[in-house]
Amino acid sequence: MKVEIKPEAEETLFEIAYFIDCINTDGAGGRWVDRFIQHLYSYAKPNVSYALCHDSELAALGLSCVSFNDWIAAFAIIEDTFVVRKIIRGSFLH
Repeated sequence: MKVEIKPEAEETLFEIAYFIDCINTDGAGGRWVDRFIQHLYSYAKPNVSYALCHDSELAALGLSCVSFNDWIAAFAIIEDTFVVRKIIRGSFLH
């Protein structure tokens, strides 16, 4: 199954990587993003259905959620693609 990261989510990943690089060694942000994407691939399995997010706004959009450390990836599975629409800090959800 393919993983597609929409522009809004991709921008969030770049911002997280930049922040991590600022507080750690150069390249730490990129390594974190690599681990985050690997984590997404571990959920991108064919013929699997995921429950909607617990957050009512994300659920209303028909999105499911998966967490990685303190971050939430809100996604939908469209045909054979795991589409990440939003990446949100877990503490920002209701």
